[in-house]
Amino acid sequence: MTDELLPPFTVEPAGPGTYVLVAGEERRVFHCVRDGSTIHLFWEGVAYRIEEQREGARPAHRRDQDGLEATMPGKVIAVKASPGQAVSKGDEVIVVEAMKMENALRAPRDGTIKTVAVKVGDMVGPGTVLVELE
Repeated sequence: MTDELLPPFTVEPAGPGTYVLVAGEERRVFHCVRDGSTIHLFWEGVAYRIEEQREGARPAHRRDQDGLEATMPGKVIAVKASPGQAVSKGDEVIVVEAMKMENALRAPRDGTIKTVAVKVGDMVGPGTVLVELE
């Protein structure tokens, strides 16, 4: 398999903690076990430890408590709020696509949208303030 383009694949269980990734004619065995919120993945001779975190499990680290910032490079694919609009904590405000995943940025508290600094199609980088709250 190449790292550039991932072909369609399936994952099939092969036994307790053992799985087979099937991509076309290629088959790769890996091991994966869960211990509480920790997932241990053993892939091609390397051990990975993945900590599962649910949305809202820990506070976001923001430089500006009155703004929503991009957490990674990506493309704005939806703007769901406009200046003057009232929002509640947890409301989806902006959606950024990064690494082929959609990341919803949500209001950290109740407030009113002060400014929206991006539009659909804009490319953003980490730390870029996308929306300010009053």
